[in-house]
Amino acid sequence: MAERRSTLRAVARIEVYDREGRAERVPLFVAGNVSPGGIFLITQTPYERGTTLKISFSLPGDDQPVQAVGSVVWSRNERSAPDRQPGMGVQFTEIRREDAERIRTFVSAQVEFE
Repeated sequence: MAERRSTLRAVARIEVYDREGRAERVPLFVAGNVSPGGIFLITQTPYERGTTLKISFSLPGDDQPVQAVGSVVWSRNERSAPDRQPGMGVQFTEIRREDAERIRTFVSAQVEFE
């Protein structure tokens, strides 16, 4: 039986940065979608399940960066799912309440717009 998502998410192309000790501001990933509980990161080389990431990103139309810690909960590559975009699902384990609310507002606006 397929797992059902419990929260709405918005499709968005968002540059995601690593917060772990990098001086340069080079995007590490591009997000495919986002929800208050997590983010899908597009990548040809997904990390292993359980890997912890410290990331930051800005929502479209919002200059204030969201900072979060998350854990890879699933991943797929071209071999395991040739008809799907490769990447990994990251569940937020630490995120400020204000940041989660800003994501919720963004997602709600996208859903209403569609």
